Amino acid sequence: MSDSLALTLAGETVWLHGDRALFYPGESALLVADTHFGKGAFLRRQGLALPGGQSAADLDRLSALIERFRPVRLIVLGDFLHHRPRAGEPFLDAWPRWRERHPALTPEVVIGNHDRHAEGLDLDMIWHSHLDLGSFRLAHDPYPVSGRHVLGGHLHPAYRLHGGADSVRSPVFWLRDGVTVLPAFGGLTGGWPIRPARGEKVVMALDGGLYPLP
Repeated sequence: MSDSLALTLAGETVWLHGDRALFYPGESALLVADTHFGKGAFLRRQGLALPGGQSAADLDRLSALIERFRPVRLIVLGDFLHHRPRAGEPFLDAWPRWRERHPALTPEVVIGNHDRHAEGLDLDMIWHSHLDLGSFRLAHDPYPVSGRHVLGGHLHPAYRLHGGADSVRSPVFWLRDGVTVLPAFGGLTGGWPIRPARGEKVVMALDGGLYPLP
């Protein structure tokens, strides 16, 4: 087991990481998808008895990845927020403190369907409808684009691996023709079970390690 894996996509080297991130050395960019910050508070408002602290824990995971790769850019491939946070919710306190820890980085977000809730919030970041970076198109919805390899999110891909009577289900990187779908980064995000077609590749992210599947 390794926590990172080098791949060649569209003629470029990228590194997958077991904590559900992709690092693109050519542009010194760290990419994650579907952070869904504030989801815990939203679910608690719906009456679910969930413990707090998930957004802070996910921000700590991002900090560890930044320490590991030392990126110039941090880019979230959509659904940065899960909902519009209300005054007093933990994320609104945790986010400014996190920004102070990384003053050289201005986070960028490719707008996802949940990010419509961010309108008017002062989060000190850059928003994109999509973003072309090197050989890649960065998008939330992982649809093919002529002439570019798409790095996207949105689907929260997951895969169940069977071994005899046992099985394990975990988020995955889904490598398709012209499109790579990143797993959801947020700790409270669910997963969508995928069925890879012939020729597609799947790399499972489990307990911080990476497992390329045949």
